[in-house]
Amino acid sequence: MNTSKSVLTKILALLLVCCFVLPMAVACNGGGTGDDTTAAYETEIVAGNENDPKIPAVDYEGYEFTYLTAAPTSDPYYVEYIISEGESSDLIMDAVYRRNIVLEDKYNIKFAQTEATSAQAEVRAQVMSGNTAFDAIMLRGGYMANLAREKLLYNLNDLEWVDMTKPYWDQNTARDLAVGNALYFTNCDMNMKLPYGLFFNKQMIEDNQLTSPYTYIDNNEWTIDNFGKLVKSVSVDANNDGVYDENDRYGATFEHHNAVCLLYASGIRATTQDATGYPELTLMSDKTVAAYEKIKDIFSDPTYSYCLTCSTMDAHGFEHRWDYARYLFTQDYYMFHVTSPTAIDQFADMEHEFGIVPLPKYESSQEEYYSMQSWWTIMIGCPSTLKDPDRTGRILEDLNYYSSIIVTPKWFDEMLTRKYTRDDESEKYVQIIKDSAVYDMALYFDFGGIRTKILDVDPAKANISTNYAKLRKAIESDIDDTFNKFNAAAPTA
Repeated sequence: MNTSKSVLTKILALLLVCCFVLPMAVACNGGGTGDDTTAAYETEIVAGNENDPKIPAVDYEGYEFTYLTAAPTSDPYYVEYIISEGESSDLIMDAVYRRNIVLEDKYNIKFAQTEATSAQAEVRAQVMSGNTAFDAIMLRGGYMANLAREKLLYNLNDLEWVDMTKPYWDQNTARDLAVGNALYFTNCDMNMKLPYGLFFNKQMIEDNQLTSPYTYIDNNEWTIDNFGKLVKSVSVDANNDGVYDENDRYGATFEHHNAVCLLYASGIRATTQDATGYPELTLMSDKTVAAYEKIKDIFSDPTYSYCLTCSTMDAHGFEHRWDYARYLFTQDYYMFHVTSPTAIDQFADMEHEFGIVPLPKYESSQEEYYSMQSWWTIMIGCPSTLKDPDRTGRILEDLNYYSSIIVTPKWFDEMLTRKYTRDDESEKYVQIIKDSAVYDMALYFDFGGIRTKILDVDPAKANISTNYAKLRKAIESDIDDTFNKFNAAAPTA
């Protein structure tokens, strides 16, 4: 079966239909529509572009390429945008369907998804049995690190057709999460997960006669000090009961890991790989202590900052209380909310306008913005017992290439930067957030408790220097042990 010829024939036929249909649509609607973009990427599928891996088609005789993911009922960080039942009015899912059809035709395959209620345990059981019924794993980064440490994941750099230098593979992940010469899980265009950014309520900025974060950025003054000033400018006991709770108005919501986000935005990292890929411990310095004190100062006063992870706030019918907190942001309860721009659809019905900016720099002399990618973020990897690495490599590479020309433009350009945001600034800064992603092995592997016992704790009650001093030897030992488990020799002292 000549699947390449089949794909080309179908696409050319579709293009011929577009030649007749699109002029009629324009005539009826009085102007261009999103179909112009569709025609453009369909042309690109046929012609290719500079990033086209040009992988030859192979007939896999109806093989079912299966993703293993966590069931939504067991993990709120579930996987999206990999399976679509058909064409629909949902722009992203429609693009996912089109991408999958191209690959199903090219390789004569079908895509499937297995949702496991105990996904890590399911991976362990199947890999250790030597008989895996899935080709790719998509779970939280912290979970993927656990599986990698147990040697249950395949080195993606060993997949022949996979080229991690291509832009549809996250270059920052390849740099920051490589263990020696190996990469066991990563981020990519088919996954479409962005690091943390900062949403702000424009109306609350205006009502309180405050300087906009946009103005601070334009003047290269978007620093942690100026962010703190803004947060401390809003405090309203809305019901005058003398108690600050979820019913009141604040400068910001706060979760424990927001402190980590601000540390990384300040250019601080817990570990940094050396030339061999060994993760050296780089957390503590005078700057770290100073930055942490600034963060504590912002979030320690409960009249200005509402701590979600400290509260017993009910979900109020939402899937979880974090979604309820985002709803409260849309109702003008908080001026700032730290989250990934991928949550932007939850702000779609907000009456007042919002903006999106990177998290602030430590000081104006800092050259770049840094946006932390969370250990909660869904990442992708493969089981160490891959049945056919050649097949998996071909499909994964093409999945990401075709995602970059079919799905990503719809998701990023239209959904993130046009449908929901209402200003040009947010479009620009979402791109900065995407490009400035920072990954850190320490956050994913939690060496010696560096994340759970030092970084992801309530900064109002923690002393980072004391906690670090207690755990430093355990952290360094765990780094050595983990590095050695991946068959790489740790450097001698």
